[in-house]
Amino acid sequence: MRSLRAQLLMLLTAAVLVSAVVQAVVVFDTAMREADAVFDYHLQQLALSLTNGDLGLPGFGPQSHARDDVDYVVQVWAPDGRRIYVSRPRLEMPDQAVLGYTNARVEGQPWRIFSMQAGGRTIQVAQPVQTRRALALTFAAESVWPQLLVAPALLLVVAWVVRRSLRPLRTLAAELENRAATAADPIEPNAVMPEMQPVVRAMNGLFARTRQAFDAQQAFVADAAHELRSPLAALKLQVQMLGRAHDAQTQRVAQQRVSAGLERATHLVEQLLALARADSAAPEDMQPTSLVQAARLALSDTVDLAQSRGIDAGLEQADEVAVLAPPQGLRMMVRNLVDNAVRYTPKGGRVDLRIHRAGAGAELEVDDSGPGIPPDERARVFDRFYRGEAAPAGGSGLGLAIVARVAARCGARIELLDAPIGGLRVRVHFPAPQAGA
Repeated sequence: MRSLRAQLLMLLTAAVLVSAVVQAVVVFDTAMREADAVFDYHLQQLALSLTNGDLGLPGFGPQSHARDDVDYVVQVWAPDGRRIYVSRPRLEMPDQAVLGYTNARVEGQPWRIFSMQAGGRTIQVAQPVQTRRALALTFAAESVWPQLLVAPALLLVVAWVVRRSLRPLRTLAAELENRAATAADPIEPNAVMPEMQPVVRAMNGLFARTRQAFDAQQAFVADAAHELRSPLAALKLQVQMLGRAHDAQTQRVAQQRVSAGLERATHLVEQLLALARADSAAPEDMQPTSLVQAARLALSDTVDLAQSRGIDAGLEQADEVAVLAPPQGLRMMVRNLVDNAVRYTPKGGRVDLRIHRAGAGAELEVDDSGPGIPPDERARVFDRFYRGEAAPAGGSGLGLAIVARVAARCGARIELLDAPIGGLRVRVHFPAPQAGA
């Protein structure tokens, strides 16, 4: 794509050149017409000068010996129709013509003729059109060439104006280039031209969003490092204990602890990666996705964990409905809801899923028979790495944060309620897909 400066120079140069050409054509045409009018006036004045007496014209009379090297041809007729004077007898000029201005061809060449009567005599003055045109062209060219000389000067002025007009834009670009990567201070809109103020305001909004994203990333990295430090330190200690174990029983216990620690660290890393994917998903991923299919995949992903804890997890109601959501994000959200419910439910408990239509939208409900969440903590459980006091060991505090992030992208609303089977009910209400989605 061409630069703004190149486009302005190209368009303004074209405008100047077109204007110069149009102006030159208009001036040329006007000069030619004015020259014709001047030459006609000269013909008339020359005829008027011959109206009094014989005026001492050389060769005046029947025996004329006029010159052939003049531009004008003069003929005079007596009242009786007898030609009494001709300035160039070798030319076969027309006889008495119509009074006023006429055009005629003499020996194949066009002539301009003016005729008038005075004192009974008829006076005719003629001039070759070729001579008139040559003189008119000279006059018109002298009128046009100053216009053509002005065009290069205008182009220089245009280049200077464009460069000067774009100076504030170059200044703004230099300021942005010299900014630090973490600098998010807003630019003062009133310090730039009014035409650039909307761009500056948009950039300030971008700086603010970038700052928020950067702060969130820093907080996320700090929290992730803090959360990873504990299981890694525990793993290190358990590996040391495994190396010091001398009997089979002690080694078995140490191995179980190492395995549990690895499982916790793996789960935390998986949750961190899932949260990163939820944060970086593109809006173009939004498409109609089956909610029932996402629930079935979530149940199949957690079936081993549910069976190991003796938990009855199943889909009680499954109305086939599609919601507008990123497919991977929706499956990740439902999987985290089911995984949280299974982990928080005591052994031998229940986890029930229901999917049904709610007006033009859809609802997903996940019930568990676990301890639930106290009402005063429900507003905080969607924060990253937050875990309640009654939370079992091994969690990461990221499951509901991932759910909230995906739900926000889908435009869904989350409610935390008391489940009829004694634990927590998580209800996710999905809006109706927009027309054309």
